[in-house]
Amino acid sequence: MKTRSEKFILFYLGEDQYALPALSANKFVEFGKLTPLPKVNKEIKGLIYHNGKIVTIIDTKKILKIKSLHKHTKALCLIFEVDDYYYGISVDQGAETVAVDKIFNDRDKKIFKKYFKTKDKKKVYILEVDDILSQINIYD
Repeated sequence: MKTRSEKFILFYLGEDQYALPALSANKFVEFGKLTPLPKVNKEIKGLIYHNGKIVTIIDTKKILKIKSLHKHTKALCLIFEVDDYYYGISVDQGAETVAVDKIFNDRDKKIFKKYFKTKDKKKVYILEVDDILSQINIYD
């Protein structure tokens, strides 16, 4: 009996690798100047205009409470679409797309608890789109 694999797009935040389901992610985009939004959550960096679409850029490190050790010279995000709205999660570096057969749950975590293991047994946590969006309040 063949198991059904799921596809994920991998990326780095600091030294750690994370994944986003490939069905919800479009592509990595390097961007320049952000348009800031007044009176929004600190997790929202601002807006960019890409391929005729307005994209809300989400500060992934703030959501995950990751302290950045160094600043990157280029701004990079992974764009995805939900209900005709476009979002980009900020990432430090893009990586490849992988197919995963086995997904685990980390019972100690309240959010982003699903993960899979790489060949060298490192955990790669999966950032589900619904969980990301539940951490921000765009239209407060």
